[in-house]
Amino acid sequence: MAENLAMQYLTGQLVVSYRTINRFRVAAGMENLLRELFIELNLQLKMEKLVTLDGLYIDGTKIEANTNKYSFVWKKATEKFSAKLQEQMQVYFQEEITPLIHQAIELDTQESISSEQLTEFAQLLEEELAGLSQDIEETPVKGKDERKTKRRKLKKVLRKVKDDFSVRAEKYEIYQETFQGRKSFSKTDHDATFMRMKEDPMRNGQLKPGYNLQIATENQFVLHYDIYPNPTDTRTLLPFLETYPHELKTVVADAGYGSEENLLTLDRMGVDHLIKYGLFDKEQKKKHKESNRNLANWTYDGTADSYTHPEGWVYQFDHLKHSHTTIGFKQEIRVYKAEQPDLAPQKGLYVNERYQVLKRKESQVLLSDEGSHIFAQRKVDVEPVFGQIKACLGYKRCNLRGRRQVKIDMGLVLMANNLLKYNKKLTKN
Repeated sequence: MAENLAMQYLTGQLVVSYRTINRFRVAAGMENLLRELFIELNLQLKMEKLVTLDGLYIDGTKIEANTNKYSFVWKKATEKFSAKLQEQMQVYFQEEITPLIHQAIELDTQESISSEQLTEFAQLLEEELAGLSQDIEETPVKGKDERKTKRRKLKKVLRKVKDDFSVRAEKYEIYQETFQGRKSFSKTDHDATFMRMKEDPMRNGQLKPGYNLQIATENQFVLHYDIYPNPTDTRTLLPFLETYPHELKTVVADAGYGSEENLLTLDRMGVDHLIKYGLFDKEQKKKHKESNRNLANWTYDGTADSYTHPEGWVYQFDHLKHSHTTIGFKQEIRVYKAEQPDLAPQKGLYVNERYQVLKRKESQVLLSDEGSHIFAQRKVDVEPVFGQIKACLGYKRCNLRGRRQVKIDMGLVLMANNLLKYNKKLTKN
């Protein structure tokens, strides 16, 4: 503030402390404020003909979370240790607890023991212990008293249930609730997920906690943004477009978004799209075009519903296979089996006809003169924005923790980048 004359002018020479800025970043209503600011800026840019809002260039990048990179919790490890704990508790209850108390404890070996059940068991043990202690005081026995031995065992068992089993069971239950469909999270930022970053100085593929930032741009202005916990871009496209505040006309994205579900949904929505699918670049190479693995080189017999390999092997239709993706999208795959599986180069052929049709349609658009020109613009439109916020603005790691705070923080950075670009355009004009 003391060195920046522009900020002194904007604040009326009022000294703003870092605490004020931090409170502003996390204040209630900041999400709505940022959303309204982006909408207003978009409309202003359209009015000045800097953008048209007709086409969205979409891409994503991973931003490292503001958390300890070794504070990981893995879902598989949690499930493994939770199962071991259940086994230990079942054995311990049958061998140690049941013989010590008069009240019967019924355990379902098919269902896991919850932390609530453990609390109830602890109460039973405390009642048993209180009754036994009262009995010892009211009817003392000279010499060795077996009741005191039993009391010591009860105290030991009670500590085991309250301080060990109950604590661990509750911890694993909290972990399972925190995962929310993810495979990992960070202990110091539960919304952050461990993922591979492009910045890997050790070159060992180390996983770091982070967020997947998705942006939609036009003329290098960020029109819309959001953050997601999943590291892949495929599952972010549809929820990202649902929150876009303007009318959707054309979507341009790279191969990370070209799933069957995304292409099919966009067609049903009536939205034009240029999205590469996974093998698009490979299909354009001469080696693939001449390959026997290329289904386009196989001969299909519609009457017999069979495919013939370029070398003459026949594959007859065998059955339909229905599968679901991790988010529940249904896929139908036709399975063809070789007539001579022991001699044929591959025993079976799996064809997703609906996806094949979508890919052929997408390929025609991408290879057209207009489509290739629009798609080529994606590299110079959306990707430079990530370089600007990381290299120029120095935003490579989140400043705040929690999804809400991180989204606000990223929104402020992206808005700052938009205003810098807008000012540059005005200065040039």
